[in-house]
Amino acid sequence: MAVVVAVKYRLKPGKRDELLSFVMDNVVNTRNEPGNLAYSHYPSIEDEQEMFVYELWEEQKNLDDHIRMPHYVEFAHKRKPLLEWWEAQIYEARFIQEVKKAPVVG
Repeated sequence: MAVVVAVKYRLKPGKRDELLSFVMDNVVNTRNEPGNLAYSHYPSIEDEQEMFVYELWEEQKNLDDHIRMPHYVEFAHKRKPLLEWWEAQIYEARFIQEVKKAPVVG
């Protein structure tokens, strides 16, 4: 079963540019990992200290392998001193119903 990961983290004041200077290496490498279907870091438009991460994996094993990959370990090590806090939620991604088009409202 596919797995969705939603991560939100808050950077220390003034650390956004430093994070953005190295985050894309992790994004590119992660997108090339086996089982990765989507992976992106999104800087908040409203708050320069906030970031959102969206991940989609074919199965839990792929996510488990990801956190041990050398590029991710290096990224996490570089990011850690820049963080105030972070939180993550993991969801099962299950096909519920096919919708051909969006429902009409009103």
